[in-house]
Amino acid sequence: GGARSGKSTFAEQYALQIRKETNNDHDKSLVYIATAERTDQEMEQRITRHILERSSVWYTFEVPLDIESVLLTVRDHKIILLDCLTVWLNNMLYKGQADLPFILDEVFKWIQISERKQLHLIIVSNDVNEEIPTDSHFIHQYIYQLEKVHSLITANANSVYQVIGGIPIKWKG
Repeated sequence: GGARSGKSTFAEQYALQIRKETNNDHDKSLVYIATAERTDQEMEQRITRHILERSSVWYTFEVPLDIESVLLTVRDHKIILLDCLTVWLNNMLYKGQADLPFILDEVFKWIQISERKQLHLIIVSNDVNEEIPTDSHFIHQYIYQLEKVHSLITANANSVYQVIGGIPIKWKG
């Protein structure tokens, strides 16, 4: 879904539902991988507030780039929420200086690790392809790359939802 559409709230509730359905209610340490960085005072306050709000249920990792390392360190069968793919992609392109083949390889590693460790990996992402078209070459490249990553993820996902105005629409699963 788009910005502020309720994606993260839906994803958190979905993770809690999975925990209940898999009888992991005793396991309070759901894993939250946050890709945003503390870039200014507003972001610092927002991240701190989110961590405090989630602290009773979630263990938060702040990881702008190396998602694989977190997935490799968590126990098998864990429920992982990665929020958000679009921020991670931006970080990879502009901080990590990664190209599309490297990025797709990284995401495919997440999928393989998740399958091997039987993780429930929930990925939140923005759909920026429905925004007002722009003339910017960089934005077109970003959207193209994001859609390639989305295609890889959705092809391998058990379930795919789009959230619009807080309403989840199930597309797959």
